[in-house]
Amino acid sequence: MKLLRFIFILIYLISSIESKSAHLVGGEITYTCVGNNVYQIELIVYRDCNSTGAQLDNPASIGIFNGATGVLVQNLQVNKGPTKSVPVNTGNPCLLAPPNVCTQYAEYSVLVSLPPSSQGYSIAYQRCCRNATITNINNPDDWGMTISARIPPNDNTCNNSPQWNNKPPIVLCSQENLSISSAAIDIDNDSLHYKLCEIYHGGGKSNQQGSLNSPKPNPPGPPPYSVVPFNQSNTPTNPIPGTPPISINGQTGIISGKLSVTGQYVVVICVEEWRNGMLLNTIRRDYQFNVTSCQASIWADIISEADDPTQLCIGTTVPFSQNSFNATFYHWDFGDPNSSSDTSNLPNPTFTFNDTGVYTVTLIANPGWPCADTDQVDFHIYPPINANFQYLGDVCSDKQNFIFSPNGNWYPDKTIEWTFGTSLTDANIYKFSGEFPPPITFTQEGNYPVSLYIKSKACEETFIDTIKVYDRPNIQNDFNGIVGCEPFTFLFDAKATSSTPLNYYWEFGDGNSSILDIPSHTYTKPGIYNVKLMAWTTTGCIDTINKDYPGAIVVNPRPIMPFSVSPLKVNIYKPEIAVNTSGIDPNEVFYFEMGDSTIYTQKDFFLHKYKDTGFFKIMRIAVNEFDCWDTLSQIVRVDPVMNIWSPNTFTPDGDNINDTFRPVVTGFNSYKLAILDRWGKIVFESYDPYEEWNGQIQNLGPQCPQGVYSWRLFILDFANSAIEKHGTILLYR
Repeated sequence: MKLLRFIFILIYLISSIESKSAHLVGGEITYTCVGNNVYQIELIVYRDCNSTGAQLDNPASIGIFNGATGVLVQNLQVNKGPTKSVPVNTGNPCLLAPPNVCTQYAEYSVLVSLPPSSQGYSIAYQRCCRNATITNINNPDDWGMTISARIPPNDNTCNNSPQWNNKPPIVLCSQENLSISSAAIDIDNDSLHYKLCEIYHGGGKSNQQGSLNSPKPNPPGPPPYSVVPFNQSNTPTNPIPGTPPISINGQTGIISGKLSVTGQYVVVICVEEWRNGMLLNTIRRDYQFNVTSCQASIWADIISEADDPTQLCIGTTVPFSQNSFNATFYHWDFGDPNSSSDTSNLPNPTFTFNDTGVYTVTLIANPGWPCADTDQVDFHIYPPINANFQYLGDVCSDKQNFIFSPNGNWYPDKTIEWTFGTSLTDANIYKFSGEFPPPITFTQEGNYPVSLYIKSKACEETFIDTIKVYDRPNIQNDFNGIVGCEPFTFLFDAKATSSTPLNYYWEFGDGNSSILDIPSHTYTKPGIYNVKLMAWTTTGCIDTINKDYPGAIVVNPRPIMPFSVSPLKVNIYKPEIAVNTSGIDPNEVFYFEMGDSTIYTQKDFFLHKYKDTGFFKIMRIAVNEFDCWDTLSQIVRVDPVMNIWSPNTFTPDGDNINDTFRPVVTGFNSYKLAILDRWGKIVFESYDPYEEWNGQIQNLGPQCPQGVYSWRLFILDFANSAIEKHGTILLYR
């Protein structure tokens, strides 16, 4: 049952240290190349509106450092732009945020000329201090912030950093499934990867203005930067408590999770910029998220006798009711995947569960409305007990001692009761309560019913089986030795008789055995083998006579078959192999079949050329002095040569001429094709070398606009070597 959700107002503690009081919420740095090695650096700094601490810097000190040595290159004094407010938005119009949460931000922009450098540049801004009410770091108002970016070495192309698509939300609702976009865009079409990062410290509470330990370092300190430690329960990749914990999709930048504890949390989101397998730059968004309970305008609430795991058996009919808030219409789904009638629009329906399992019953309040709400309850429908028992014991009338054990589906609160026979005189124990009764013996030969009763939760069953007690059988058999060649297969026959069916156990003398009455066994090695047989009735009465057959099976060896083929893999341009038969017994008679209709006889060494590609099985067939023959084989592979052909233009205009695109590849084991638009987004992907792109997103979605697209081909050749090819294709309509 869903709990009522109320608004809990966050209390922001204010620590006043002159002008150095806590106020920071976060910040980020990006840059854009405007041409001629001139970069526009953009800084955004966020502060808490409710804080009494320092205001946004004017000017802000931005440091440019040598990317390898950390030596300061420039110290930029950048004027502040207008102060703006971040909209208070939960991302869900049906959830209301607390009224006292407020975040401001200012934008700083400056142009700077930076010639290409073999060591690149680091850009940094530092500020202290953070809000004292932050939850996931200890002594939060003692820590400052460093945000940074990097201009890669030898930036002759004048790189552009990724740009964030939107401002971060200032309120996250606890106990709600999050889906927050932290995506960025890169106009250079570089690959972007998202992750959660460590917090960098910067600045401090020193009264020495402008020093590295002052609230506003001027200039900022050089890299590397110290890391702000999380408290014991949090980490950079798990900065906010939640179930499931908060995480970020490395490809999309979507932050997901379900937050469980209200408070203020610092999270650092990194966007890595990759090109041709090399990391160019990492931009960092250092931000304080406010996690609070948000009130819903409408919510669903299931009321039922089965809110907790229940004692329901298959076939139980459950009455449902609801205590939803502010709802007029209802839709129930009882979670039965095998039923097409497991829904209802009644406020208080009933439903019969006709199968076992866990059913997720869903109630939607005001379905189809903008602020519809959903509640879910799991119903545990238990399977039938399927009571039965197994037993161990000798059913021979002269030697019996049965050990019974129950089988079935039950839970710890079960009740188990046994009954042996039909009267007090049938067995040594007539009735027993418990899971495992003591050993049971029956008075004489005959048939005895044994009853097992099990009750567990709301289910109960009785299982009855009959125990049969028999006299011992007589066993007769006749078996003589046999000679054959390896591998030698022989059909064994016990020739046993009994008034009841028999079980058999054969030992064939080579470590193998069988329980068949007439087993077929194959001896794989030459030798002399002793055979043993034991037989007993199917009811478990074991015959006391064990049969031994010493030297029953004589297995002679097959011909010795050594030969070598070199090499085992060739290509069609050099298809020659060598076959070496040295060491073969000269008394053997043999010949070779080469797998291409060619035959060679009685040759110690020969060369052979194949005329086609593929796999060829070379076989040697021989006969020895025991009149035993055998075949030995080797597989030779003749590979084709890999080739790739790709058009550069296609016209998916529906005229059945040049409407699709695919690279044509020969000579490969594995294939993957990816087509990307100018932004690096995959619009088509296939593992089928014969599947063609029709100009639509994944061949099913909307038509792609005309223009130039890049394709990437990942191949494993016949040697399982990885090959990557890429190119461009013009889509023209």
